[in-house]
Amino acid sequence: MIAPGGEALGGLIGAFRHMIQTEGFFSLYKGLVPSIISMAPSGAVFYGIYDILKSGYLRSPEGRKRIQDIKQGGQELNAFEQLELGPVRTLLYGAIAGACSEAATYTFEVVRRHLQMQVRATKLSALATCVKIVQEGGVSALYAGLIPSLLQVLPSAAISYLVYEFMKIVLKVEPA
Repeated sequence: MIAPGGEALGGLIGAFRHMIQTEGFFSLYKGLVPSIISMAPSGAVFYGIYDILKSGYLRSPEGRKRIQDIKQGGQELNAFEQLELGPVRTLLYGAIAGACSEAATYTFEVVRRHLQMQVRATKLSALATCVKIVQEGGVSALYAGLIPSLLQVLPSAAISYLVYEFMKIVLKVEPA
């Protein structure tokens, strides 16, 4: 690993040692506040959007018919056939929920990355960093890199929900 000044740090331990010596122990936690602040809204949006989409579908005529067909099929259906939304809709709704969650909290990630890149001499608070980002690049700067981030999140969120719903069936877990 090479430090900004060009000196070799000697791997991960060397990088930690360098950070602690040059910027102090708490430099290891730069960007922690925006990360923590983004956790609650991220989960709320992720699970909330999925639940809204799922319950909306299950209340629709098509969804009610699907549930009725699953009940009639009983034990003869495999776990994928027993998915309330079906595999494709489960993947789609999971991806939509993940995209909404990522878009809603992405600005916190941008601020966190900027905080991590700061050196002690020019260190700003999270709020001051956010203001500086907007002053220098406009509001759109808070969303720089969102598209590549979404390309990573979409498959992950989709697969997470598919596995979650599939395992509820396999393990015979009933919702509360």
